[in-house]
Amino acid sequence: MKKIDLFLIISLLLVSTGLLAQAPVSDEDRFFYSEDASEDMAFLTPDTSYKTKGFQYGVILNPVLVYEKDSGSSLTSSIINARVWGKTALWNNSFLYIRVKNSYLAVLADTGTAYGGIENDNVLDLDLAYFSQSTASGNIVFSAGRKYYNLGTGVVLNGRGDGAELLYFSRLVDVKVFGLYTGLLLKDNNPYGLSTRDIADGAERIFAGGQLATSVSNQNLYIFGMAQIDQADEDEGTKSRYNSQYYAAGANGVFLKDFFYYGEFIYETGESYVSDTYEKSTIAAYAVNTGLNYYIPVKLNPVLSLQYAYGSGDKDRDDYTTGNRSSSTEDDSGFISFGTFSGGFALKPTLSNIHIFRGGASFTPFAEAQSPYIKKMTAGVKYAYYMKDVAESSIKSGAAGEDNKHIGHGVDLSLRWQIFYDMSFYLNYGIFLPGDAYSDAQEDIHYIQSGFNFSF
Repeated sequence: MKKIDLFLIISLLLVSTGLLAQAPVSDEDRFFYSEDASEDMAFLTPDTSYKTKGFQYGVILNPVLVYEKDSGSSLTSSIINARVWGKTALWNNSFLYIRVKNSYLAVLADTGTAYGGIENDNVLDLDLAYFSQSTASGNIVFSAGRKYYNLGTGVVLNGRGDGAELLYFSRLVDVKVFGLYTGLLLKDNNPYGLSTRDIADGAERIFAGGQLATSVSNQNLYIFGMAQIDQADEDEGTKSRYNSQYYAAGANGVFLKDFFYYGEFIYETGESYVSDTYEKSTIAAYAVNTGLNYYIPVKLNPVLSLQYAYGSGDKDRDDYTTGNRSSSTEDDSGFISFGTFSGGFALKPTLSNIHIFRGGASFTPFAEAQSPYIKKMTAGVKYAYYMKDVAESSIKSGAAGEDNKHIGHGVDLSLRWQIFYDMSFYLNYGIFLPGDAYSDAQEDIHYIQSGFNFSF
């Protein structure tokens, strides 16, 4: 199977399984299932009811339908996810959590050459398996195994891995220290690849870092650092390992009662290589992720939102999904990270060589209804303008290759409906209108995604 086809399958599977919904700060672009339902990330200390039950288990079903149309080609796929999870108490303040996931991708219609070669695929994976131990007071928590690891807003790191994490909570400061390895993840379910060897072997990377956080008057302030070490094999005669370090500062909180904000600044350093050579480059890249939500205290619960995000670009790069540059005249200023970022349904941009200006609104149209079955329905709309950082370079894996900064516009529509406590429905529609950074052959991109979440 071609690399681009495999990458698309991986992307669809990750989107449908909710990995992209893990970010600590989310604009709810992706609402695939509740992490609280499976309790993957909700536990810092075991709750009282859990201590008495001793063992919990459940099933999460998530059927998804995805349609995408891009320049005359279209792809319609169905992804059916099934997760079976169990959690058992071991001794005081400790538990073991295991979750197995099966994802089945069925290609319903594939027209045009852009998506050719995609086949039905089934992935059975040990999704999560970790041990957690906390002190009686809950101020120290240690966990080890396959679990989710994240930092800040999730841009730098936000995904699964095999490792260990230590959390310490105090009145003055909260501390997080962790380390993980990604090479044991199933190859078809490993999102950390930056080279053909990564795709073939499974991305063999080591992540290690820590975060310090404190709270002052409803404001949360934090700093973090992380190192990423590439352990992938390299083809003879070339260097492809991408080793990077990240340093960030951020804040989030509430002010004037109804406003919630978040902001994060990231500096990336390290080393990369020019394709098919031994020529080394020093990385000096930047990223910003900010947002503001205004929760208007009136009927129907309207919310206004603003978002600005930026990832630096590099004029010697034509691909931000690989660690290698096409040439080298200066430092590598192209920002590349290993977390998640949500910037629009149709374009689905990576936070590299791009400025994203986004605004929108949402409301609950039946908030005043008597029926409990329709009260929890939310509709939203968002508009986005995309602009390059460096006009000479492309975005993502070579898109918007013209020497122009105007990438284009995007509009997203969304519907969220919590029908019952254990059943929800969502519908996402996005359209991207290409700008002058694309050739005349590029047509509008349409993206539709719909699905249900069932938990038992």
